[in-house]
Amino acid sequence: MSFEHRKRIYNTLDGFFHDLFLLGANGFAYIRNARNATVSDALREKLMVAVSGVLACKYCTWLHSEMALTHGVKSAEIQKLLSQEMGYFPEDEAVALAFAQHYSESGGCPREEAEKRLYDYYGKKKAQYILSYLQIIYFGNLAGNTVDAFLDRLKGSPAEGSDPGNEIIIFLLLAPYYLAMLPVLAYLLGRLNSRQ
Repeated sequence: MSFEHRKRIYNTLDGFFHDLFLLGANGFAYIRNARNATVSDALREKLMVAVSGVLACKYCTWLHSEMALTHGVKSAEIQKLLSQEMGYFPEDEAVALAFAQHYSESGGCPREEAEKRLYDYYGKKKAQYILSYLQIIYFGNLAGNTVDAFLDRLKGSPAEGSDPGNEIIIFLLLAPYYLAMLPVLAYLLGRLNSRQ
């Protein structure tokens, strides 16, 4: 299956606004974890890249690959994550990374036993942080792909099963971030990484 054919988008505004609400709620978890480092920056970025490897958002892949490099993740590890090769990583990361992949493949609705394994392995606090990161990047990937779906529609190639009204609303809300702010941030991180 090609990278392009794995793309998922928001087909309903209900799903978009539900995940947008989760994004706001999880923003606080992101800040709390930054203060106490329950999940390392490197693992957080590996999780972000793992989800992007499944959902194929070019914006998230670009930004979080650069952020991963900034936090010491090797290029080879990023490539393994993007090609969904989880067996490459040590167990203390592989459990979270495999769950990230499953979370993405299941449309943000992981199996109960998979979520239980995450909590059993990492404990409640760390598992909740991991889950909050996955919800953040899941939203980012689907939103970025929906912005792209609108641009593709303008080029005469609409996404199968997509609603143009939903695409327009999401595009108007998020295009400045995906098409202007995110590329600048990724570019600056890339320049920083090339100097190291």
